[in-house]
Amino acid sequence: MDGVPRQADIAIIGGGVVGASVAWHLAELGAEGIVLLERGQPGCGTTWHSAGNILRMSSDPAVADFYTYGKEMLEGLHARHGIGWRRCGRVMVARTDARMAEFDNIARVLSECGVPVERIGPDMVAEKLPILRTNDLKGALWSPDDGRVNPTDLVAAYLREARAGGARVCEGATVERVAETNGRVTGLRTDRGDIACETVINCAGLWARELGLRNGVAIPLWPVEHFYCLTEPIEGVRPDMPTFRDPDGLIYGREEVGGLLLGCFDRDAVPVDPAQLPEPFEFALLAENWDQFLPYMQEGLHRVPALQDAGIRTLVNGPEAFTPDVEPLMGPAPGLNGYWVLAGLCSAGVTRSPGMGRALARWIVEGDPGADVSRYRLERFGREANDAANLQRAVRNAPSGHFAAENRA
Repeated sequence: MDGVPRQADIAIIGGGVVGASVAWHLAELGAEGIVLLERGQPGCGTTWHSAGNILRMSSDPAVADFYTYGKEMLEGLHARHGIGWRRCGRVMVARTDARMAEFDNIARVLSECGVPVERIGPDMVAEKLPILRTNDLKGALWSPDDGRVNPTDLVAAYLREARAGGARVCEGATVERVAETNGRVTGLRTDRGDIACETVINCAGLWARELGLRNGVAIPLWPVEHFYCLTEPIEGVRPDMPTFRDPDGLIYGREEVGGLLLGCFDRDAVPVDPAQLPEPFEFALLAENWDQFLPYMQEGLHRVPALQDAGIRTLVNGPEAFTPDVEPLMGPAPGLNGYWVLAGLCSAGVTRSPGMGRALARWIVEGDPGADVSRYRLERFGREANDAANLQRAVRNAPSGHFAAENRA
């Protein structure tokens, strides 16, 4: 465990996949005096229970570029450290003509960006994923370069190379508040001493909002219960099986230890008050909530008939932070120089960590993120959006909005 320094140039709060990526990219750009502070162990918050799917499909060119960079970067990390990368591809199915029209737009954008994607019919879906019911499908999109990683191994690889680049990683260090004078960051107060610092990056995940409030920084996100179930082994499910999404059913799935990981992005999601979580909430989950998950389990039973006879090992219920518009929060905090935010990645933290981590690092070091990230600026929300009651109402339909358009994937 690294000791907490008395001085740093850049301090990152939060050692999940997002904070770890930022640390790695800052070190890659030659930044010095980097310290990452994690109150538990790296990856112990939302990251460890993430599904770890890596996407390429988006109808937004900037996001498609993030994903392209991410795939290439993760392949390199896997070659050096082994992060569980599998290039298995993804099938995204459509039940309606309207969804196929959306897919056509995605395919057009990706083709212009040089990303391989193919519109396929139900027969080809059945060939790639024999376990799926296909007789009610209009078609699908096939993305051969999609894949998956082990999120915990990814965090470890990010931080291993960040340390090699001079960054310090301090575990078991709780940030109490950011110190400021005359509208400028001057340091951090932690339970292990103060750190003089002029640049702070809030990557605290579902705790980012509460930390921001201590300095009057509005970070409008709120966690909700978020689910996937894990089954016993199923015949026909193989390790190299493509991942799949059924956005009309609000479900997704992939292989997991010979069985199926079946997840959902639910309607009327259940908000979780971070202040009510037990301390320490590290490598922890919420109680199973089958009443909430049951409609999506039924969608899964329809799409994957073999689930009818599969044993269920567990229902994973882990809090995930969403923003009202299902877009991340990234950039400088208005009114407080030196305070930066990258949070609220809306259940896409693993897949977006390479591209968004690099963009924020470039923004801080070079003054330009290298991409159009205006849609993620904190200023897009009025301060009323950060009201707790407003947020809890807004995020109830945020997970299902994740599948409203694939640029939010």
